[in-house]
Amino acid sequence: MSTLKHWRVTDSKIVLADRWIRVRADSCIAPSGDVVDPFYVLEYADWVHVVALTDDDRLVMNRQYRHGAGEVHLELPGGVMDAADAGDPIVAGRREFMEETGHGAREFRHVISLRPNPATHANRVHTVLALGAQPEGTQCFDNGEEIAVELIPVADVLRLIREGEVQQSTHVASMLLALAVAGRVTF
Repeated sequence: MSTLKHWRVTDSKIVLADRWIRVRADSCIAPSGDVVDPFYVLEYADWVHVVALTDDDRLVMNRQYRHGAGEVHLELPGGVMDAADAGDPIVAGRREFMEETGHGAREFRHVISLRPNPATHANRVHTVLALGAQPEGTQCFDNGEEIAVELIPVADVLRLIREGEVQQSTHVASMLLALAVAGRVTF
């Protein structure tokens, strides 16, 4: 059992805050006595990823432009959990899935909650498995979003991951863990 101790925070201030992110600068003292000042923490809202399977064994995915990378990426549907989601990943997953893809599903279940980068991020990413996905409505984009929906055969998913077609590492983790829960891949 580890006896590692937490850092002691002697001061904390928000240096940037908007609707998407808050950046916090903490003044810290490590158990060794080392001063770590400033240490920046990114306070995002929690995120949700939806791993959605159709009855004919295809994965519902999005292709969209990502400005940070300056590239178009193949990703899972999902996004930021809103206050209206009441902290429920299934509610958020169902909403984001419909907004981004125009699809619903017969069943939604929470798979796991992980931390995207616990070194600097305070948030969690929640993975939701959706079974029986099918078109049920129209896409409803946020400002700046443009999303092309693609149905990827589950048999191709591991190859696409190995070839680097899915670049977002938390999406890869969500895909593998949810597909394992669905009995479509084994480790």
